Amino acid sequence: MSKSITDKVIRNSSGNLPFSEILERNLSRRAVMRGSLAALATMGSLSLAACGGSHDDDDDEAATPETGPGTTPTTPPQALKLGFDSLPASMTDACVVPAGYVAHVIGAWGTPLNDNAQAWDKNGNNSSNDLLNSTGMHHDGMHYFPLEGSATEGLLVVNHEYIDQGALHPNGATRVAGKRPAEEVRKEVNAHGVAVMHIRKDNGRWQIVNNSRFNRRFTSATAMKLAGPVAGTDWVKTPFSPNGSQVRGDLPPDLVRHRHRAQG
Repeated sequence: MSKSITDKVIRNSSGNLPFSEILERNLSRRAVMRGSLAALATMGSLSLAACGGSHDDDDDEAATPETGPGTTPTTPPQALKLGFDSLPASMTDACVVPAGYVAHVIGAWGTPLNDNAQAWDKNGNNSSNDLLNSTGMHHDGMHYFPLEGSATEGLLVVNHEYIDQGALHPNGATRVAGKRPAEEVRKEVNAHGVAVMHIRKDNGRWQIVNNSRFNRRFTSATAMKLAGPVAGTDWVKTPFSPNGSQVRGDLPPDLVRHRHRAQG
């Protein structure tokens, strides 16, 4: 994925400071503040030690800080430490884990969720129906929902952020008489969206539970019923749902309305 979207070029034509520079300044400021506070604390403790106790300047005995009855000196908490050796910065285009750890793929693009999908074809020959019943492209945000509090079985919900047209079709995206073929468009729609995967850990390895009733896909073409105060209002009425009771997928109503205007 990184090769498809990242060219290491910083694009900022606004004249504003890039986030990397803002972050660096704040980190440097925090380091200075920590050092200053530590120095002040040290000086303060030295001053208290010098004037503490009941002895005056003429006494030869060293002053000893007094403690009240029943008090026990507290030990400062130790800094938290990672339970593994951190990895050095690297440009390696791969999943790298610390020593003693293992990484494996759970649901790569095109992994069937049920028997309605054919196995993934690297040449882009899968149909739109295959993609509707498989994991989508370019995983982004994800969340694990345990089933009945289980740490070994649950639902992994993944957002499929964008698509790669060149990989979806055998010859890339095409046009016929200036129009996109409907099947290609359906494939692209079905490669977007959200996947719900029922996963289970067996023998130390996570796997998708094929044909589970929980497995499903949501795309921009998925009809969803609206509920609550917004349902039925003019804000959500579209040519697809004139009474404002439904919406397609996760597209906001104004985008759907704009799309219909563009098509009409």
